[in-house]
Amino acid sequence: MEYIFLILIAILFTIFNTNINALQRGQKRIESKLDRIIERLGLPEPSKEKINDELKDELIKLIEANKKVKAIKKLRDVTGMELVEAKNYVDSL
Repeated sequence: MEYIFLILIAILFTIFNTNINALQRGQKRIESKLDRIIERLGLPEPSKEKINDELKDELIKLIEANKKVKAIKKLRDVTGMELVEAKNYVDSL
């Protein structure tokens, strides 16, 4: 009986995982298309529009205080950037 329960869980997990992977691929495809549209129209990246001098100064102070993680979190909270994008931006400061 326990084996049947474990097999059912494994099957459900596989189905669930497959659906998640399909959704992630679809999301990446949509994001790629939107990035190309934004680039083609010459629009600025929405998240980078929200970075002003005041925020930049605050981020630099956090970095200098050895609080890089807090700087990344602050940037993500204000701009809505993805983690990798925010980390790359903070690293570039």
